[in-house]
Amino acid sequence: TGRRMSAAEAAAWGLVNRVVPLDGLLDAARELAAQIVAAAPLPIAALKQVLRATESQTVEHGYRTLRGGGLPAYAAMLASEDAKEGPAAFAEKRAPVWRGK
Repeated sequence: TGRRMSAAEAAAWGLVNRVVPLDGLLDAARELAAQIVAAAPLPIAALKQVLRATESQTVEHGYRTLRGGGLPAYAAMLASEDAKEGPAAFAEKRAPVWRGK
């Protein structure tokens, strides 16, 4: 609608991850960055590639792009050792060890 909404309303609608006071913004950004750095590197690279390739597409066309094989980072992630490590670590109730392979 183009109507302005408060940060609290945006959070209630799920449009933002969380709302923090201005003086806590840098700490919150660093915390989020630390979580991203600790994540598996191949899915992060694949996600960035997928978002860049599909952000202006319809959902249907985006899925076609994703399945079309033209996104090398996505294909590498699916065929990686890390793709097996995540479910294995979950099943074994341990923290995953990401190797970026």
